[in-house]
Amino acid sequence: MTMNMTRMRTLASAGLCAVSMAASAQSFDVGSNAINLGLGVGGYGFGYIGRGYGSYTVSPSVSLSYEHGIMELGPGVLSVGAYLGRKSAHYERSYVQGPHSVYEDKRWTNTLFGLRSSWHFNSWHGNDKLDLYGGVMLGINTVRYRNRSTRTTNGVVESWDDGLRYSSGYAAFSLFCGARYYFTEAIGAYAALGYGLSWLNVGAAFRG
Repeated sequence: MTMNMTRMRTLASAGLCAVSMAASAQSFDVGSNAINLGLGVGGYGFGYIGRGYGSYTVSPSVSLSYEHGIMELGPGVLSVGAYLGRKSAHYERSYVQGPHSVYEDKRWTNTLFGLRSSWHFNSWHGNDKLDLYGGVMLGINTVRYRNRSTRTTNGVVESWDDGLRYSSGYAAFSLFCGARYYFTEAIGAYAALGYGLSWLNVGAAFRG
């Protein structure tokens, strides 16, 4: 009887240890580092460009972000980090204006740099490959405009543009949520939703 009780206590202790270890095994913890490298679609579309004529294209955004876990916050972990993204648009149109052949070639580039903070909520699912998070970002969105239009008259090509060459910047704010899933200890994939250069971002995720 005593031996059976001892075995039961041993098994119970082992079970509690296993549960405790499973609960503490999280995909993102204090001291963790995570990197996202991805492409985005949707969102900011350079809507001020006239679309009645010519060809108008917007590239997917390319982004890189980094996070570092700094402290426990409630049932989750708080992280801080940075974000860098880039997106461009191109408008072109060809037409004849009197004796001139005009080719319009206008380009806009957006570069967004921001500081971000995320809350990682993973203690409830017990899967150390899955990282669920949401957060906020505050940054600077810089717009650069270039005009490379040309006008051809009697076979002579010359620059023909509006004379504008400018860069401007303004504050940018974003709310986002996302998920990472790791296929190995260090490499995985992610998807995130949020307003910024793009509504939807997907790509590779790395942790260390």
